Amino acid sequence: MKRRAGFTLLEVLVALAVLAIALGAIIRAATQSIETATVLREQTFAGWVAINQINQLRLDTKPWPSDGRRTGQTELAGQVWRWEARFAKTEDPDLRQVAMTVRVAENRPELSRLIAFRATPPKEPPPAKPLDPAGQPPVAPQPKPAPTP
Repeated sequence: MKRRAGFTLLEVLVALAVLAIALGAIIRAATQSIETATVLREQTFAGWVAINQINQLRLDTKPWPSDGRRTGQTELAGQVWRWEARFAKTEDPDLRQVAMTVRVAENRPELSRLIAFRATPPKEPPPAKPLDPAGQPPVAPQPKPAPTP
C-alpha cells in the first residue's frame, strides 16, 4: 500500500486540541488583565473622591464633631460615588479623626479608605514676642563664622 503525503485525521485533531487549549489560556489571561485594569481604575477614582471629600471637610470652618458620621454622593469621571465619613475622638482632646470610605454603591465593597486628622485651633493666640528697647522685634543671633586655617 502506498502512503500519501499529508496529515492523518488523528494528527489534525490533536493539533486542534492543543490550539484550543492554548487559545483558551490566552483568552483567560486577557480577561483577567481587563478585569484588573477595571478594578485599578475604580480604586484610583475612589481614592480621588476620598481625597476631595477630606479636603472639603478640612476647608470647612466648622469644627469636626467628636463622634458621628456623614454620608453623601459625588460624581467623578461620569460615575456617582458613595462616600461615608466617620468621625472619632483621639487621645488628644484637641485632635479629631475622620475615616473616609468610598464605594460605587451602597452594598458594594469598599474601594478606598483614607484617614485624616484635624486639630482644634487654640482658643488664645500665642503671646507676642517682646520688643527690644528701640521698639523693634528681637533679632536672632547670627552664628559665628568658622575660623580659617
